[in-house]
Amino acid sequence: MPPKVRISLQVISKLKSLRYPITGRLFGVMYDNYLTILSFVLNPKPQPNQNQNINEEGEDSERCKEKNNAIMPADLQLNMPAEIDLCGVLFVEESEEKIPDAFTDIDVTDNPLLIKYSRNNGISAFYYIHEQLKCAGKLEFIDTELFEDKFSYIRLKTVIPIITEKSDFTEIFQSTRKNIASGAVGFYFPQSNTFLMDNDSDSRELSMLKSLNNSTKYSGFINVIDVNMFMRITNENNPEDVQKYAPVVQHIKLPFESYHFNLNIDTLSLIGHNITATQVYSILVESVCRSLRLIERSIMEQINENKNVLRVPEVLHFKLPSFDHLFTIAYSDISSEKTKDYRKNLHNVFALDLSRPYFRKGNAVRFSSDFKSNEPLIEPHIAIKSHLGTNSSLVSGLYSYYHYEQDNFNDSGWGCAYRSLQTIFSWFKLQGYTDKPIPSHRDIQKCLVDIGDKAPKFIGSNQWIGSTEVGFVLEILLNISVKVLCASNGKDMPNLIDDLREHFDNQGTPVMIGGGVLAHTILGVSYDEENKQPYWLILDPHYEGSDNLNEVITKGMCAWKGKEFWRKDAFYNMCLPQRPYCY
Repeated sequence: MPPKVRISLQVISKLKSLRYPITGRLFGVMYDNYLTILSFVLNPKPQPNQNQNINEEGEDSERCKEKNNAIMPADLQLNMPAEIDLCGVLFVEESEEKIPDAFTDIDVTDNPLLIKYSRNNGISAFYYIHEQLKCAGKLEFIDTELFEDKFSYIRLKTVIPIITEKSDFTEIFQSTRKNIASGAVGFYFPQSNTFLMDNDSDSRELSMLKSLNNSTKYSGFINVIDVNMFMRITNENNPEDVQKYAPVVQHIKLPFESYHFNLNIDTLSLIGHNITATQVYSILVESVCRSLRLIERSIMEQINENKNVLRVPEVLHFKLPSFDHLFTIAYSDISSEKTKDYRKNLHNVFALDLSRPYFRKGNAVRFSSDFKSNEPLIEPHIAIKSHLGTNSSLVSGLYSYYHYEQDNFNDSGWGCAYRSLQTIFSWFKLQGYTDKPIPSHRDIQKCLVDIGDKAPKFIGSNQWIGSTEVGFVLEILLNISVKVLCASNGKDMPNLIDDLREHFDNQGTPVMIGGGVLAHTILGVSYDEENKQPYWLILDPHYEGSDNLNEVITKGMCAWKGKEFWRKDAFYNMCLPQRPYCY
């Protein structure tokens, strides 16, 4: 009997956003007698007929380039966490493919799934059984909260040394995978001090799964179960049963080209919480082998392009917009220009617009195990417990909280606007718009001197800056534009609530506000309809304590403030950074 079908509500929402007929492939996880559909990937759009008239000469060549670089859904199997597999086909509106040809690339099951979706008829699902499409039964749906309750990620990091000749890359990767799959590896879970070997009993309690609930959670970071891999250097054979051989060494002198490097494996698995030790072991082996294939593909692409210098790919993980699971990419060159075409194709197959980046290095997710105690807090406002929120417009995306005295730099009394600028800059960095480091106070001052806004003696001084200077620096360093809002005094601030709401709804960037000699960062606005009162979500750069989330919230350094927060005798300027239109 085929498993029940459960579909992520994120998938349903994404299907509703499609505006054209198309086909694609489904990715899901089989667990607890359910096939849970977590995402879909669209097939490349059909290219125009060669005889079709092209208005501009360059447009035809651009389309041909896109066709040659097109990503097929099956190509992305290796990018998925282990246990998330290509499991079905998607037909949207009247667009269809021939059955059973559409199921050719699906090898995880003999009974692939077909989902048909249209605005008029909704969603229906069928299993392909004995060369016939049969109704998959009543569909169930799963939201993000339930998904996170039923599944967890295991993140495996290890280093595998590689020594090979240039012509033997495929062979060395195959032999490495074969060695790992043979049971020659074991795994260690540091959070629960647990070892896992290939001969562990199914009845063994998997205490490492419980460790996830006890681990510290950090805002802006994803919780995972960490695991390390080690190689077994002895075998279990009885020494008396082992035949003894004399070593033979053959020395041949000839020129050859070889490579010696370390592969940094960083791979993910999605696991249900009620699985056996044997299953966990098999999943981890598959995750390493999947990662090796992904890295091998990246290296072979470089070899096929006859590159003189081979780059060891850097593995990064991303949160797929509109879907519940993570997605892995092995970039041989991380620069935004080098990855531009590939990222554009990813946007296309995941039905993402090109208005903002999703697959740049800055977009890569951060894991709790990578958290460093001395780094700034990320989006501390998430920890605020407040009834405000139903009628709120907030910053969209991650940012870091910069404030007085960070990095052992004494800027108390004059550096608040600098810190607000750093917070805004971090938003652009964490959204993938820039790879530049967060500018220091000196960097900011030098920028203002370079454009002629300040005299050379300004560099290294303790002089404060305002929203105008903040705007100048952001425009120069990030190549963006800014808008300015002004309030003649604190009483006028409520009149600008709608302008700020529009900014957060459409741009989503933090706002720097300067008034008198003080600067703050606005993260959102809200309006209490019952009491007819406006509120502003304020991030205060004047905080001088340690980066302790509880202390920041308790002291009100990140909190909702009413209209009394604004001085009646101060003139306020607000710097509203605008997002660039790019991917």
